[in-house]
Amino acid sequence: MINEINSNTTTASFHSYRKKFSSTRTLEDVDGAIKHCVNCGNKATQEAIFSVEGATIIEKYCDSCSKKEFPITEP
Repeated sequence: MINEINSNTTTASFHSYRKKFSSTRTLEDVDGAIKHCVNCGNKATQEAIFSVEGATIIEKYCDSCSKKEFPITEP
């Protein structure tokens, strides 16, 4: 979308989408680049997988934030 006042393109806000938590997994280092936790910015070690309207979103978390956000529940 291009605004008449500002010719820069704008992006849609994704704050209104509802993501459904699926699972977590250990972050595998493929390219050697450091990935950062979405909460605190420390080095990420875990990935959280979410479903959103037919798509999959993967967010990266450090161990500490992962335990806070997605506590392990015993069956």
